[in-house]
Amino acid sequence: MIAYQALVDRVVACRACPRMEGRRRVLGEGNGPLRASALLVGLAPGRHGADRTGIPFVGDRSGAVLDGLLQRCGLRREDVFVTNAVLCNPRDAEGRNAEPTAAELTSCRGHLAATLQLVEAPLVVALGRTAFRAVLATAPASLRFEDCLGMARRWTGGWLLAATYHPGPRVTNHPVRRRHLEEQWTALFGATAPGRQADSAGAGVPAVVKLQTRA
Repeated sequence: MIAYQALVDRVVACRACPRMEGRRRVLGEGNGPLRASALLVGLAPGRHGADRTGIPFVGDRSGAVLDGLLQRCGLRREDVFVTNAVLCNPRDAEGRNAEPTAAELTSCRGHLAATLQLVEAPLVVALGRTAFRAVLATAPASLRFEDCLGMARRWTGGWLLAATYHPGPRVTNHPVRRRHLEEQWTALFGATAPGRQADSAGAGVPAVVKLQTRA
């Protein structure tokens, strides 16, 4: 816990990105347990969500969707650790949520890598393509986003890495994409639905990835 608090303190003191001046640094006790069933990595805090509440995916529509997905799969927020590839809320000139820049993603890469080392979770789930790339940048491997959608594959350091669509409006406002998002979560976490786990050769083999918080 001391090491994690040191990371939190480092993040709070970070001034690497000029656009993030005055933004909340979203990392702390609200992210979840340090021993978790899974570590979920989103893109960045939302203006109406984590930038306001201080907790990833809490307070906005994306957070409500994520809570619904967890509930659908029999998981609770306290079972998972949730963070973002970028820990501050990027906004455009009009004050709206914006995509993080490549430089901002690079600036936060060390924080993400440290989080991956400190949180004990057998499965890392990237929520969206950009988050997937950010996770892979901490430990490069020949894995593709499309191949990890709804499928846990062996990555590095004993982890499994999977991906889903991001639970934001671009996906959830589109009926087909939303259905695909739900199917990806069911494939990974469903109580009876099989997920797909890669063997050491990289081929997919059926595996139920219904994980429980370790005692």
